[in-house]
Amino acid sequence: MQLEEAVNTLKSAADPTRLRLLALLAAGEATVGELVEVLGQSQPRVSRHLRILCEGGLADRFRDGNSVYYRLPDDSGTRAFASVLIGQIPANDPDLAADSAKMAAVRRERASQAWSDRRVLLESGRALIPGLAADNDLAVALRELHGELGDLLDVGCGTGAVLCHLAPRARSATGVDIAPAMRVVARTRVRDAGLVNCTVRSGDMHELPFADNSFDTVLLDQVLSLTDKPRTAIKEAARVLRKTGRLIVLDRFGPVKANLASGHGLGGLAENQLAVMLAEAGLRAGRRRDLAGRLPGFALLNALPAIELTTGTYN
Repeated sequence: MQLEEAVNTLKSAADPTRLRLLALLAAGEATVGELVEVLGQSQPRVSRHLRILCEGGLADRFRDGNSVYYRLPDDSGTRAFASVLIGQIPANDPDLAADSAKMAAVRRERASQAWSDRRVLLESGRALIPGLAADNDLAVALRELHGELGDLLDVGCGTGAVLCHLAPRARSATGVDIAPAMRVVARTRVRDAGLVNCTVRSGDMHELPFADNSFDTVLLDQVLSLTDKPRTAIKEAARVLRKTGRLIVLDRFGPVKANLASGHGLGGLAENQLAVMLAEAGLRAGRRRDLAGRLPGFALLNALPAIELTTGTYN
């Protein structure tokens, strides 16, 4: 950070309200509306403070539907700088403690409202999914994934249960879901878990809002069996996957099918069909881990670049 840039950054933080905002954003991304409700200040005033933080490089903004979200930048140096600033304030500061408690209450209320929208939940194709207990068969299978996850993308993150389980092993974790209600619940779960390396975004698996080669690990999280265009979804996942990355498919697999050009839907994603689609995207299926105690055919399947599987030792 150059001297003038450092001075501007310090100036942007030199205000009690902006320090409170930094502390809230350090715990996770939040909308202007949530921050207004927590701080008890007018929206124009809060927006002005957020703009100053953005201009000073201490906050980023992105749009999700009708809402604008703010978060700390991904840059590790900036996050460390913000942590040092916030760390100068006593941990038991009454204003920061009250802000944190108020944000938790606001998030719980919004999550409760999201769950009450049954139409949205039904359209998302999801049922209520609890958090993953340590002895859950899926949690065990996820722990068996070898190595670090790097920059992780969870496509179809839903309520964020799997995202929260994998995020501690990732450098950064991004959840994508097409259903607004799911994103509200996922953000609440992420914040409650204290996972500051996570972000949740709006996105369609057929047209992901990310640049090529952006992620080390991409998880297709129970989405392929819900689309009539699985090839498109797999090619999109491969597009945003780095050349040395890996794709993980969590879904239901049906019996082997002779007609590779047809068949989709719940229970219709045959493993041989998937192998062909992966090959078309330059990937090759590795080990499949069946999950006991769940719907028939539910499994976790790994795929790596075809050249790496033929020359490496991955199984």
